[in-house]
Parts: sequence; structure tokens; C-alpha cells
Amino acid sequence: MSQQSQLDEEKPTEAVLVEEASGISTPDTGERSQAEKKLVRKLDLLIPLMLGISYFFAYLDRGSIGNARIMGLQKDLDLTNDQYFNCLLIFFIGYAAWEGPAFYLIRRFHAPTVYAGSTIVFGLGALLTAYAKTYAHLLVARLFIGLGEATIQTGFVYMSLWYRREEMSVRTSYIFAFTPVAGAVSGLISYGIQRGLENAGGRRSWEWLFIIEGAATLVWAVVLWFIFPDMPDKELAKKRYVDLDAWYFSNKQTADVSYHLAHQVMGSKVEFWQMRVALKDPKVWALAIIAATHAASLTGFSVFLPTFINEFGFSRLVTQLYTIIPYAVAFVSLLVVSRLADHFVVRSVPLLAVTGLAIAGFVVLIAQTNPAVGIFASSLVTAGVYPGVVIVSGWIPSSNAGYTKRATAMWITQIFCQAFSVMTSKIYDKPPRFFKGHGVLLGLMVLTFVDIILLTYLMRRHNRKKDAVAAEWESRGETNPDESRSLEEMCDDHPTYRYMY
Repeated sequence: MSQQSQLDEEKPTEAVLVEEASGISTPDTGERSQAEKKLVRKLDLLIPLMLGISYFFAYLDRGSIGNARIMGLQKDLDLTNDQYFNCLLIFFIGYAAWEGPAFYLIRRFHAPTVYAGSTIVFGLGALLTAYAKTYAHLLVARLFIGLGEATIQTGFVYMSLWYRREEMSVRTSYIFAFTPVAGAVSGLISYGIQRGLENAGGRRSWEWLFIIEGAATLVWAVVLWFIFPDMPDKELAKKRYVDLDAWYFSNKQTADVSYHLAHQVMGSKVEFWQMRVALKDPKVWALAIIAATHAASLTGFSVFLPTFINEFGFSRLVTQLYTIIPYAVAFVSLLVVSRLADHFVVRSVPLLAVTGLAIAGFVVLIAQTNPAVGIFASSLVTAGVYPGVVIVSGWIPSSNAGYTKRATAMWITQIFCQAFSVMTSKIYDKPPRFFKGHGVLLGLMVLTFVDIILLTYLMRRHNRKKDAVAAEWESRGETNPDESRSLEEMCDDHPTYRYMY
């Protein structure tokens, strides 16, 4: 018997796949086969790792402008504060404008090519920044970075096609763990460049910063194109898993791919009617606000953190090192909190906890007068907003059934995130204490705290209504005929679909 015939016999039938697809309403708490567990472990070594490294370079290239400002970029290009803030703003405009089409591109075309091409775009944007001589040059470079990085953000929807809902939070944390690392590495690189490459080859230290980071990003784009997997249901990806089973999966594990992924992949395609469903769903908007407030706080801190610490009274060189502390705290926090969220299969409680932590951090930042306390408060904020972004980033795709509804929800979320981030690029303009900026973000965190409570109530009410309907069918000894339909046909209205909160 041929290898392919063996695989075909081992794969679940279409009926089994339908049953699996319609039964994802509750987390899979049953025992899984050793083959499936190995499959998930091997997926973890491939997908979150590669997306995480992509996020590392994305956040490195976008956030280094804050370090470059300390290194003299604003002075060398003769930028006013408003012009500098506009360079931050245009990044978010490009980001928000392109992410919607990006969701279509990754589903319609070869995903490795789309992701690698986008990485090339923002890598070139970083290189262009190094050669910027005017305000206009810097604007164009930042626009390139925003356009390129927009596609990388679709990685959460892409990953939701590979993993079960209850697996998403930890895997999202694996990706986001690279973002505080990027902030810390940027500080280390900036410190080393300032000490060793200032005026080397006739170039300023901030120019070397973007040359090194941009070149490294372009190298990573090539690696991404060769190794990154396509969508799980596409023939190219399946062929790679069969042909390269020694590196990817064994034959039995390859056969299990369909079973493991059926609940998200089966029949998933671009369905424009699902866009209307997403637009009418209040839970989509509630999640978008939660994500946007955390993203705005994260963005404000990643860009302005070097400025905050510099204003605490430290030298420019020491400032680059002290930026590492809040990022290190964020790294530990997001891994621990997301692990707990997946272990207990809960989202709202850990999200409320980290939002409260961020609120406390902003209160201390406003009240503090001691530099050490300021760094401590900054660490509280990063310990809150980084895991907050992780949890909500996994919560959104796992709370929207149907590929297009899920993608639309993420696009709406990113429009909110970029709009709020545009605002944060303008609020930190009153040194040295930055009362206005901290106060605005404090208010947003309080808003999202209330939003989480309301959203939890809506999801709980939805689940109870579904349970009541299911109990009624069961009491009559009948089966709801809609249970045989797929999530792509019914989205969240599928009778077995339940929200995780």
C-alpha cells in the first residue's frame, strides 16, 4: 500500500470532520493521542517561533525611533516636536490602512511569500530611515514600516487556523514574548552603538542603529520565505508535511493535521456576508476597545520609554540600559499570565488583573518624584499592558467563528488600535512629568476595566441562552438540525458554539 493511501485511510472521514467542526463550543478537555500531542509540540517549534521572530523584528524596527531620538535623530534632521510626532503618526495610518487587505492576501495567496514580502517592506523602511536627511524622507520610511508590519499582525488569525481555541493564549504569548525582548535588545544595541560606532564611517550612531536592524530584518525575510508554512488546508503545505516528514511530522502526525485543525479550517474562505455579521456584533466592538486601550498604552511606552527614563535624570547612555528593566518584567509577566489563562481556560479574570496592575502603575507614575520609583511604576505598566495585549489578541479570534468574521473582527480591532495609538503619539508632549500622557492612558485603562466586565456579562448571557435551547431539544429527545451545519455557515449562531470568558 502506498504512503498516500495509508494517510488517506488514517484521516478522519468528512462526517467526523463535520462533527469535530460543530463541536468546538467547549474546550477539549479529553485525553489526546500521543501523536496529536507531538503534533502540537512540533507546531510550537515552528509557527509561534517564526511569527515571534517576525514580531521581534517588527517591534525592533518600529520602536527604535524612540532610542534614535535619544541618540540625536530629531536634532540631526532638525525636526520640531510636531514633526517628530507626525513621523510616529504616519506609521499607524499605513498600518491601519493595509491590514484589512492583508487578511485577504494571506488566505488567497501563498502565505510564506506574503509574510516574507511584507518583512522585506518594513526592513527596507528601517534601512531608509538610516539614510533620511529630511522630514519628508523620514515620513516615507515610517510609512513603509507601517505598511509592511500590518501584514505581520494577521499572524493571530493565521495561527487560529492551526490551534484550538483553548491553546491560543499561550501560543500568543510565545509570539508576544519577543516584543519586550525587542525593546530590551534595542536598548542594548543602542548602548553598544553609542559607545563604539558614533561617527564611524562618517555616520551618526542612530544611522548605524537602523542600518544594522534593517539589514538583519531583510536576512530574516529570506529565511521566512523558505521555512514558513502555508495555510494548513492548502495542498502545498500538506505536501511539505508529507515529503519532509523527518523534519516536520511523521506520517501518522501528518494524517492527524486534518483532525486537529478541522474545527477552524474546514470550509474557511472569504465570505463577505460574514463582514456584516461582524459589524453588527457588539462583542466585536467591545473587544476592539479593550485591545485598543492596551495597545495604546503599550505603544506609548515602547516609543516614549527612553524619553521617560531620560527625564528621570539619567544620562543618555545609562538611559538605554535602564529601558531593559521594564521590558524584562513584561517578558516574565506575559508568559506567566498567559499560561495561567490557558491552564484555567479563562480570559476575563486575568485580563482584569493585569489591567488593574497597569492602572496602579499609571497612578504611581503620576504621583512619583523619585527616579527609582519611576522605573518601578513603568515596570508595573509594562507588566500589565503586555500580557493584556497577549490575552485579548488570542481572545478575539477565538471569540469569532467563521474565517471572514474573525478576520473582520481583527481588522476592526486594528483600526481602533491604530487610532488610539495615533492619539498616544500626541499626548506625551509635556515633559518632564508627562502628567497629560499618563492621565489619558490611566483613563483608558479604567474604561477598559469596565468594558471587560460588560463583555463578560454579554458572553455569559449568550452561553446561557444556548444552554437553555440545547436543554429544550434534549428534553424532547431530539437533535437540533443546525448542529450538522458548519461554523462557516452559521458563525457564532451555531448551536454548539460557546464563548470562552
